[in-house]
Amino acid sequence: MNAKLFGDLTVAACAVLGIAACSVNTTKTTSWGKEGVSMIDYQTDGILCATLSERVGSGDAAHTAGGIDGKNDVARQGGAGDAAVAAGASGGQSSSNAPSLGGGMYSGTVSPDMANRAASQQRTQEMRQKQARLDALKSCLVERGYTEFELTPEQRAELAKLPPGSDQRREFLYKLGTDPKNLKSAASAK
Repeated sequence: MNAKLFGDLTVAACAVLGIAACSVNTTKTTSWGKEGVSMIDYQTDGILCATLSERVGSGDAAHTAGGIDGKNDVARQGGAGDAAVAAGASGGQSSSNAPSLGGGMYSGTVSPDMANRAASQQRTQEMRQKQARLDALKSCLVERGYTEFELTPEQRAELAKLPPGSDQRREFLYKLGTDPKNLKSAASAK
């Protein structure tokens, strides 16, 4: 493994082990630790768990196209698409019960409602995927014997002074994560 890749993975491991916002809807700052773990195992476990969590999929994408979930029939009930199909099926002549499709530059665009639904479904899917990855990350760390603990205001202030990805930040998080006092406080908070 080349040095640049290892460095990038080490940064990812630090980000994993020093997670800010450990759930999609929370603002607490936490980190992970394990009493007696070596720095190399701490980094390796972080890299492994980060890699596994990034591989968590967002589903099989069945019934989706362009961000709209295909299980919803609203778009097929009397929409412009049906009129286009009806007009095409009748040789280009509009039937009396199909709405007319005025021409022009924007005749092929979707309705604002459809665009809003697509955007909403996209955000929901992204949040589900983020939560699934976070759950996989937490599960991986717990399986390896790590404990999540909340940082004190003083620890958060010190962490904020350290540049992301720096050796100082990595060492600070490692020190916190191997301190039995921090791990015992996490156990008593449960």
